[in-house]
Amino acid sequence: DFREGGGGGRSLHKMCDQLDIRGVPYVVRELKIADYIFFVGEKLAPVLIERKTADDVAGSLHDGRWERQQRSMRKAQYVLGGGSARRCQICYIIEGDASKRTVHGGNVGRRTWFQSVDDVENAIEKLPSLGFSVMRSKSTLDTIGILAKVAQDVSWKVNNGNIDVMYSYEQFLSRVKKLGEDKGEPPTDRAHQNPAPPVVVNTNFMSSTANAATAAAA
Repeated sequence: DFREGGGGGRSLHKMCDQLDIRGVPYVVRELKIADYIFFVGEKLAPVLIERKTADDVAGSLHDGRWERQQRSMRKAQYVLGGGSARRCQICYIIEGDASKRTVHGGNVGRRTWFQSVDDVENAIEKLPSLGFSVMRSKSTLDTIGILAKVAQDVSWKVNNGNIDVMYSYEQFLSRVKKLGEDKGEPPTDRAHQNPAPPVVVNTNFMSSTANAATAAAA
């Protein structure tokens, strides 16, 4: 998404530079759902990633975006994942340590958000039960390493016929808009709770490249 990293005037261009270094082709555009999506040709792969810093989590909890974005992601999962089978991975990359982002009064991000470290960590810990996998990242550079690894995994699955793609981005958005709100509800089926992340995340810096990777929208 073109707003990632604070937009082009901030760290977005640095993120793009790092994708270039890793050989990951990408397109920067406005995304209505998720921060990163992956293409197979002109069609979407069933992987959606939302990136949040600790500050972002606190701000989203404060203004209500936290639940709204999750509802949108689950509706998107329904479309890309073949309906109720939900064969689409919806993931959060959580970047940074909330305990290192406190301000005066002990709140995370801004004092007026009234979100403590425990509030932020508890919200993150609940994500798997709400249908999301979680990948923790130490920094923006670490996040780019994770994205490169996911792109490499998507490319491998494409080459081995292990991934289903059906919709262009426009077709995908059109179908999501037609869904009822019930498709965005948290999963009650345990099969759709506590999903595994698309890749195993190493807490150390990831230097793997993805020369054959599909395009990721950053």
